Amino acid sequence: MKVILKFITASTLFFSVLCIGTEVHDHKSREVTSPLIPKVAVNLFRDEMDGVNVHIELQNYVLNAPTQENISRLKTEGGMTLGHAHLFINGVKHQRIYAQHFHISEKWLKKGVNQIAISLNSHQHENWQHNNQTIVGTVFFDLNAPQLVLHEFTSQPLENTHNHH
Repeated sequence: MKVILKFITASTLFFSVLCIGTEVHDHKSREVTSPLIPKVAVNLFRDEMDGVNVHIELQNYVLNAPTQENISRLKTEGGMTLGHAHLFINGVKHQRIYAQHFHISEKWLKKGVNQIAISLNSHQHENWQHNNQTIVGTVFFDLNAPQLVLHEFTSQPLENTHNHH
């Protein structure tokens, strides 16, 4: 019964991400104009002390902090899309992300199944999208389950990836 309940909860959260549409967290959206479509996936690892450590896998995307030099740029000279990411935990935006590795404390999580979603954003805070679909990676997990990650989803699947759970 617990497994079925967890599956229903995870499925509900999963479909809530799919229904976000093109405006995540009240931000406008911008279609990627480069033929190099950004791709994102989220990998989680248990932290021995507290919560989880997150690694964001990216393809065709330069993740960085906005500076005077790049705040108005949308892509690099090589054609890769440029910007930062937003971290959502259980549907609530928690912070901007400028690097591929970070930690999430257990105090930000609830008991049972949790969802982490990472959206890619321009430095003008527009959600990057491809074919009218927000570019996002998400993971459902339970800190108390033997297998940490219960389900993964990405709107633009990465090529040649492997899981590190």
